[in-house]
Amino acid sequence: MNHDHFLTSSSSPLSFFENCPEGGQRLPAGHIHVWRAIVDVPLTRLQVYQETLSPDEQERGQRLKGSQHRRRFTAARGILRHILARYLETSPREIRLESGPFGKPILPNSAGRQLHFNLSHSHQWAVYAISRDLEVGIDLEKDRDSLDYAGLAERICSPEEFTIFQNLPEAEQRAAFFRCWTRKEAFVKALGHGFSFPLQHVTVSFTPDDPPRILNPRLSLSETDLSPKDWCLFNLPLGQGFWGALAVAGRPSLIRGWDYHFEA
Repeated sequence: MNHDHFLTSSSSPLSFFENCPEGGQRLPAGHIHVWRAIVDVPLTRLQVYQETLSPDEQERGQRLKGSQHRRRFTAARGILRHILARYLETSPREIRLESGPFGKPILPNSAGRQLHFNLSHSHQWAVYAISRDLEVGIDLEKDRDSLDYAGLAERICSPEEFTIFQNLPEAEQRAAFFRCWTRKEAFVKALGHGFSFPLQHVTVSFTPDDPPRILNPRLSLSETDLSPKDWCLFNLPLGQGFWGALAVAGRPSLIRGWDYHFEA
């Protein structure tokens, strides 16, 4: 399947995300799996997820304000371990994660079992990208009526991008903002950077007629030797008032979507 057209803004959420098979998960080179999961879970399941987290993660979760935020953080990280365990054919409790230079969770590269992965969660949903050989970044954002998207656009867009944004019909600006925001965040996360990275330094397409692309003529980033044309961006067909994007350092041959279901 042509990767340039596998994920589009018109893709149906129901047609992209499938029920995952039981047991282990096969992930050939060049393939990417995108998982969708609900993080509002019963307390009995939350306890299972809590037991898989490292002491540092448990402490980080406890620092979050509000019990709902703490529960969702715990579920999102616990689900990540359950998903990774499917590929590594081990118990979620055996999954140990490290942090990259800017805090991105990674697996210790041992015994040739390295996987590239990234996660994002917003409100009741979480999404995960898993790859055997390609670096990935994923972002998920919920559209909220109270969101000052025009003010945020001025903060994350380059001057040229903001001019394009302002010249769009008002009815198209909200969707354009979320396309721009999620694509930039996914790309920055694929690089392994945190919130400190200036999103104005990344230029992406975001108008309705333009396919997802990185447009920078040159990336002065020591973390990657890839030019913009070597990166791929995809819209995630999430629906339900959520926007998402996937960034890939390279060109995947196939992307599949799975709905996560709890396995004790």
